[in-house]
Parts: sequence; C-alpha cells; structure tokens
Amino acid sequence: MPELPEKEILNQLFKEESETYPVKIEEEPELSPELEPAIKKVEKEIYLSQPITDDNNQPLVSPPAPQHPTIVLPISHTQYARGLTQKVTESIRWLTEWCLRVIKIFGTRAEFRKEEN
Repeated sequence: MPELPEKEILNQLFKEESETYPVKIEEEPELSPELEPAIKKVEKEIYLSQPITDDNNQPLVSPPAPQHPTIVLPISHTQYARGLTQKVTESIRWLTEWCLRVIKIFGTRAEFRKEEN
C-alpha cells in the first residue's frame, strides 16, 4: 500500500466501513384502510376503576393518585427581586432566572421560601 496522507487513509477506512455495514432505517409499516380503525396507539396513562387484587384480596396494583405538589423555590421573594437587578455574571442572577422559569412552568404551585428573620 503506497504511503497516503493520514486524511486519505481515514477517508478510505470510512468508505470501506460504510460499504460493509449498511445502515437500514426501519419505517412504520403502512396500514391498509380496513385495519386503521382497529389499531390505536396507546400512550396515555391507564387509570383503573378498582385496584387489582390477588386471591387474598390484597391490592397488587392501585390507580395512580394525581400529584400536584407545592414547589418551594430556594430563594425568598426579596432575594428574587434583588437577584433580577444583578449582573449576568453573578450566580444569584442565574438562580433568579431559573426560579422565574420554574414559576412560568408551574404557575401557582411554585412559591417562594419564607423569609428568615
């Protein structure tokens, strides 16, 4: 093999690899019109009307309870107001920006930490 530049050797190796290991991308199969109503994609969480029990009436699986916990932010309201006026190079500013994002996402479920006196 004649001496080739390193870049050419790499290109040749990658070319050989792509020829020996073809990549196959699988797509979803096309459904006939008769089958479409019978097939549904299920991506929702399943809610059970009653818990599933074993022979001794011990619950095996119970329905998940909806959770809406209160989120307590790591800073108080005064620290938040002060943090918004700081420079972007200060860490309190970024903590404040993160808290603002949490407030926007969770709304009334997010609350500030109580003031320490």
